Amino acid sequence: MYTSMFNRLEESDRCFVYITNSRGDTLAIAVESPHSDDADVIFAPDWVLSKLGIDEGDMVLVDPITEKLPNAELVRLQPLTVATVENPIFIEGLTEALNQLGVIQEGFLSAIVDPSMPELHDFLVDKLNPAKVCLANGDLNVEMVSAIDYTEPEARPEPEPELDPEYEPIVRPDTPIPDRSETPIMPFTSLSGNLPTLFVPFSGKGYSMASMPKRNT
Repeated sequence: MYTSMFNRLEESDRCFVYITNSRGDTLAIAVESPHSDDADVIFAPDWVLSKLGIDEGDMVLVDPITEKLPNAELVRLQPLTVATVENPIFIEGLTEALNQLGVIQEGFLSAIVDPSMPELHDFLVDKLNPAKVCLANGDLNVEMVSAIDYTEPEARPEPEPELDPEYEPIVRPDTPIPDRSETPIMPFTSLSGNLPTLFVPFSGKGYSMASMPKRNT
């Protein structure tokens, strides 16, 4: 089957197949090379077995992808955990992982974003254009959204203003509070030029009774 698929290749040098488990769950994946010892045995990464919910020795159905897959133009990924995007080489590692996979489809995606730390990171393929299964090569725009377990940081309360410990408010219980509900509020008007002299009552120089100047009568 691999030889037949490879002979039909025109523009790509990679073979892709659908692997389907007994429940009908299907995964599109690239085939690297045939297994020469037994034509009925295939080797797959552990994450493939995990995605399909199968164990070693389980039976699967392998179908070649004969239709021409379109190049992915836009893929929107949502990490399952915040720890995925905290890796310092996250962008470079994800780009390399998508190129190695060669094919991407809607649903869940597992990839190693750091070759020095072979830990699988899971993503939800939230959106994929222009089809549900696309080639992950060429110019690919990747949109990232917040991780599923991401939580908004709690807002810190504003600090209370510090009061002078010696400050004592003046309390006048018998002072009436004027009713300002019907008092018109005069708008502020900016004035320029020469302002007229205003009369200010009780202004100017004052004298006490003892310091008033004596007048001759």
